[in-house]
Amino acid sequence: MCILILASCAQIRVHTLGDPGVDFTSYQSWCWLQGCEITYDGPDYLYDSSTIETVANAVAFEMYQKGYKQEGDSADLFVDFHIVVKEDSAVFSMIHEEDLPFWNNSEQEYYHFLRGSLIIQIGDRRTGKMVWRSDTRRLMALRPDIEDNDIRKGVKKALKKFPTRDKSR
Repeated sequence: MCILILASCAQIRVHTLGDPGVDFTSYQSWCWLQGCEITYDGPDYLYDSSTIETVANAVAFEMYQKGYKQEGDSADLFVDFHIVVKEDSAVFSMIHEEDLPFWNNSEQEYYHFLRGSLIIQIGDRRTGKMVWRSDTRRLMALRPDIEDNDIRKGVKKALKKFPTRDKSR
């Protein structure tokens, strides 16, 4: 069972949503939304400004890799991200059918973990509408040791389906 929990903790699930009516070829640049006031919702012991900075740098790098240049207030797109971490738990009980009449509830094992989400939102600066959104989720240990490399990989997965800009234009 522990192996299953550890294996599930390593999985990153990404859900993306883009506005199908938007022509992404018209966008060339991006900037942070209002100076990118990062929001964090979760346990205080996990809040770390260096982690937030690593996420911001990873987002900037991925946008650069996709052909978008970072500009000031005249940029075509605005980018914002939020980090949400919630504590959760699960109950594990192994019951065989023949044991049901004699089953004791005290044989249950509780596992405590964190559900972490990185939400990246990208909007059209001119219209003020969101044009693309990514919600990246992962189960984590209660006191995770998050490496910078893991953050970069997670952000890369989060932005994988964001349209790459044709650099020849």
